[in-house]
Amino acid sequence: MTSKRNRLNLKEKIDVLKVIEKEKLSVRRLAERFYVGKTQISELLKDKEGIRKIWVLNSNENLKNLKFHKIETREIDEVLMKWIRSARAKNIHVNGVLLQERAREVGESWGLETFKASNG
Repeated sequence: MTSKRNRLNLKEKIDVLKVIEKEKLSVRRLAERFYVGKTQISELLKDKEGIRKIWVLNSNENLKNLKFHKIETREIDEVLMKWIRSARAKNIHVNGVLLQERAREVGESWGLETFKASNG
């Protein structure tokens, strides 16, 4: 029997957090219940406050199919693009390392403790 795993959207992550509060299930049991990997549940537990913040900020939107990862990166991308334009207007050379550092700063300022800037 093969199990099909998927990525949780933001609403599903909130549902997992509610289950965690009501029932003290292990990471393994939560992963089995929601058909995801244990790593996804572990990451969710590490950043539960950040997930709740995003949920509150976006509570007026239709989030049924919206993925948490896409919200986070889209907003950070917009901030970074504005910063790049500003830096270029001031003739400041922006390289990958500088861009990653700025992305980490933005993530930290938003309370996204598990955010990691990629090379892409």
